[in-house]
Amino acid sequence: MFNKYINNPVIKRTPGTFYSKYAANPDILEFDNKLFFYFRGQDHNNHDQMGVATSSFEAFNGVTWEHIEKEPILKVNSDAKAYDSNHILDPAAVVIDKKVYLYYSAHSLEMPHSVSLAISEDGIHFEKYKNNPIIHNAVVPEVVIKDGMIYLFYQRWTAGSKGVSKFYVCPSTNGIDFDISKERVVFEPDELSHSLSTNRIFYEDGVYYSFFGNNERFKDYPESIGISRSTDLLNWEKSSNTIIRRGNPGSWDEGALWFATVYKHKDTYYLWYEGTGTDNRRITQDDIEASDKAVSESYGGYGKTSFSQIGMATFQGKLTDYFK
Repeated sequence: MFNKYINNPVIKRTPGTFYSKYAANPDILEFDNKLFFYFRGQDHNNHDQMGVATSSFEAFNGVTWEHIEKEPILKVNSDAKAYDSNHILDPAAVVIDKKVYLYYSAHSLEMPHSVSLAISEDGIHFEKYKNNPIIHNAVVPEVVIKDGMIYLFYQRWTAGSKGVSKFYVCPSTNGIDFDISKERVVFEPDELSHSLSTNRIFYEDGVYYSFFGNNERFKDYPESIGISRSTDLLNWEKSSNTIIRRGNPGSWDEGALWFATVYKHKDTYYLWYEGTGTDNRRITQDDIEASDKAVSESYGGYGKTSFSQIGMATFQGKLTDYFK
């Protein structure tokens, strides 16, 4: 089964960078004969923005990257009224017509959140789509190409702090124009899940696997990563097994886990995820109180004593084993 890397996190929040406060939301893409690793970062300005790291296939090990862009590749809009003036996060990248289409959650200072799009010819320099947003009142995109159609997945929230999330999908022929009248719910909470978070899809041997955050108690603070599968992207079978759980109290990922992105290299599955926690090892009484808050409360101490970073887990086996 999946085992966490012993020296996690693999992308740490790093002083002097655009991810000095948070490093989160990993997404990986094969493009132009190398690997692009997109992620969100936040610094002292308190705005999430998008970054990228790259690696050749030969140098890939899941832990280190040959190059990390020093500046965000997608920055928030300086106009407070714009659709992405507050945060840009949750990358979902795909290659369409030899260009990288990067879908993302756009949060504004003055308008509802949305799913928006940026397009690049080299995977690094992006131009935001002029008619953004493309999906209103939705977040956390994921994108899959099947039989020439582009399927965009996203979450919608029910109202209130105790609300829940459901996963939706909407098809398109070009990756830009989506007819919301054709959207449908494909996954929703059940007896094992109070709410669902961050749908990430991996394809292998005719089967699509969704790795998702499983919220046992809260709206968006998942204690574990679950898995489901589908052959048509519309009907999903959920496994009762867990991929990984949050870490022990006092660890870097003691609080919650999101955005489990999977890539297979040779005979190994690599799973990167966002985790949050204090990483204080509960040495002092203040440490214990901060750790308890991160463990027991939704976003407990987030941004003050608990911070998002990116970890990794690996697996050598068959994903079908999770459905036995």
